[in-house]
Amino acid sequence: MFEKLLILIIVAVPMINSALAASPTKGEQLAWTCFSCHGVDGVSQGPASPVIAGISENYIIGAMLSYKYADDLDKASEILEKYEELEDVRVQQRFSAMMNRIAKAYSLEEIRELAYFFSQKEFIMPDQAYDKDAAKKGKKLHKKYCEKCHEDWGTTTDDDVGLLAGQWKQYLTFTLNDFASGDREMIKKMKKKMKKMLKKHGDESLDNLAHFYASKSE
Repeated sequence: MFEKLLILIIVAVPMINSALAASPTKGEQLAWTCFSCHGVDGVSQGPASPVIAGISENYIIGAMLSYKYADDLDKASEILEKYEELEDVRVQQRFSAMMNRIAKAYSLEEIRELAYFFSQKEFIMPDQAYDKDAAKKGKKLHKKYCEKCHEDWGTTTDDDVGLLAGQWKQYLTFTLNDFASGDREMIKKMKKKMKKMLKKHGDESLDNLAHFYASKSE
């Protein structure tokens, strides 16, 4: 009898451990909704949706709250002030008809779960085409106007900035144009740099930057 019981325990323990390991976290369960656009684990397969795997927690929290409270960013700021650990999260004007609707359905707790989940995933660069001449021009523009905040050619998330290197070119083109047009808010130093770049190099500079970041996929 004892031997049979021991055998059952030996067989059952690995099965229990396996079941526990396979059980999805709350963040993963919430993230399943995001996979349809941003790809499994945040690795987007579509050029209009950014890869969000490997983005910093604070950046994702800030983005989601900016969408959720697009009509009242002051409210988002008031909520953040209640949490000392979120003091570095930035909210700013963002517009996306889809994301504005989706973000409203999530609580702050759920947004933090999502942010943690995606921040722990590996940023995998998509395979995409780019223009070499444009990328060469974009590299010079990045070094002069962007490198101070987006260090190491846009590969770092230090200071909770977005990952640029290897991001989808189409998404970057849309986003850069939103910044330039004022549809998406910029922090003061970025606004100053953007203004100088556009004045000297024109709208073509935005496209050149997008091609440069796309070239980092190699």
